[in-house]
Amino acid sequence: MKKNKKIIITIVVILVIIGLGVGAYFLFFKSKPSEELANSEVKIMNKIEGYEYTLDERDTELFKEKFEELKKLLESETFEEEEYVSLVSQLFIIDLYTIDNKISKYDVGGLEYVYEPARDSFKGMAIDTIYKNVINNIDKKREQSLPTVASITVDDITPSTYEMPDESEVSSYTVNVSWTYETSLGYDDEGTIELIKNDNRIDVVSFNP
Repeated sequence: MKKNKKIIITIVVILVIIGLGVGAYFLFFKSKPSEELANSEVKIMNKIEGYEYTLDERDTELFKEKFEELKKLLESETFEEEEYVSLVSQLFIIDLYTIDNKISKYDVGGLEYVYEPARDSFKGMAIDTIYKNVINNIDKKREQSLPTVASITVDDITPSTYEMPDESEVSSYTVNVSWTYETSLGYDDEGTIELIKNDNRIDVVSFNP
């Protein structure tokens, strides 16, 4: 009788342990937000020291080409600021509107080129608009047609001023850009970007397609 009781207790303990394990799996892994899973999937292949700019394995050839141009520029002893502005504008648009390589609607491109205090609001706007209908591709089975930027042109760069949230005015650049896609799917193909100098960086503070 005592032996049977011990067996029952052992079985109960094992079932409890299994239950806790299953619960932990669903809590920490199965229900992990798509945003976190997307970030864990990204493999960084290169970066520009001191600027927080990165090149991912999944980035397109066009993006890689522009990234290498930016890296070479920023690693040189002197460079024209407008050339820096031009490359940041191009990389921002290429990454933002190349959605086919993104994992979910939370995997918004171009954020590392956006002024840090504005990133969360910009990301939320992109999720609610440009990325709104992006199907999750965690399982890599997505069949949805999504855009890939094929070419980009900086139409003009104009020195300007930008009013910050505290109503102070800072020097800025207004950049008009236009771009094409590998396949036209009705996404924006032109826009105006406002960029400011932030320490040693040039950051996007406003974008109007």
